[in-house]
Amino acid sequence: MTSKERVLKTIRHEEPDRVPVGEWGIDHDHVSKIIGKHTYWRNRRDTTLALWDNRRDEVVGSMIEDYAALIEKLDYDIVTVELVPSKNDHVDEKPKEIAPGTWEDRNGNIYKYAASNDSIMDVTEREGKDEITEEDIEKAMAAVEAIDDSQYELIDYCCDRFGKDRAILCRSIDIYTPLFRSFGGNFNSDLMLTASVPEEIEKLRPVCYAYNQKLIEHCAKKGVDIMMQGQDFGMNTGCIYNPDSIREIFMPVITHVNTQITDAGMIAFYHCCGNIWKIMDDFVKTGYKGYQSIQVSAGMDNKIVKEKYGDRLTMWTGVQCETLITGTLKDVEREVCGNLELLMPGGGYIFGSTNSVQYGARTENYLHALELVRKRGSY
Repeated sequence: MTSKERVLKTIRHEEPDRVPVGEWGIDHDHVSKIIGKHTYWRNRRDTTLALWDNRRDEVVGSMIEDYAALIEKLDYDIVTVELVPSKNDHVDEKPKEIAPGTWEDRNGNIYKYAASNDSIMDVTEREGKDEITEEDIEKAMAAVEAIDDSQYELIDYCCDRFGKDRAILCRSIDIYTPLFRSFGGNFNSDLMLTASVPEEIEKLRPVCYAYNQKLIEHCAKKGVDIMMQGQDFGMNTGCIYNPDSIREIFMPVITHVNTQITDAGMIAFYHCCGNIWKIMDDFVKTGYKGYQSIQVSAGMDNKIVKEKYGDRLTMWTGVQCETLITGTLKDVEREVCGNLELLMPGGGYIFGSTNSVQYGARTENYLHALELVRKRGSY
């Protein structure tokens, strides 16, 4: 059985030869240890600095080469791909470092290094606006049209190299950014918009549909199997947004995009951290077939998810981020084997970390988890 056959069979809720394995993301520190060299793959800090230096081809070349090496080294069944920076992007004037770990660009935007995930983040305070004009919509549509072939380089390469035998998953479906970018604010102001002007957000739905349709059409032509969106709606204590706002603003958009995905012959998955019990039924109704990032530490429960939704959702989980970061090898074994026993029966199960293999986690814990799945995950 090929990796692709294994993944597609479990999504049909049939038992394959063994549990398929894949990741939403694995950060650069682990990749470098596994393949034995520096990489730009999910290397947020070094990628930002390199792009500021207009070394885009170096970054994308590393992403392609190093991720391919990782796929073969770890023998993933799922190859997770995404859009990459465009060849047309150019930085005229590199931001200046004004203090250790702090930069400022010529427009006064401030960027700071975040050690928690080894990234450089834009921390500029922006109020944004609360009304969308026809001009805003036209500019947003133009940005969609400007997506160029160079941004598909990773997707195209992986489809050509791995698509025959492994399942290809594109994680660039976006049901959030196209709805909010035109307001020009930050996350906090976006949060307020969901309560104050939902009708203004709705004006940008055509932009969201156009962006996703363009991506979907390209991926369908290349033979991508699964399309996945990754907007987090949950936190440790519940939904980030009012559940009613999620139903009013996001669920119609998600349903539309999932229909676009299905009509193109692909499968819709979602990544969502946090405690999302209050909107689980809504997610399932939109047409999703897979759920990744089932966060037990936030109050989700694999057993209950399996019992309530296991006939409709493929569960992609296996070891919590916290276990990979602070756990012992025995902790990993206990959790991995417990999930295999619980989630394997009847198919509908893909093994991976919950969320991703995050920066700073213990690589040995993750490799031990994979070893356990390969030994004990056969049907």
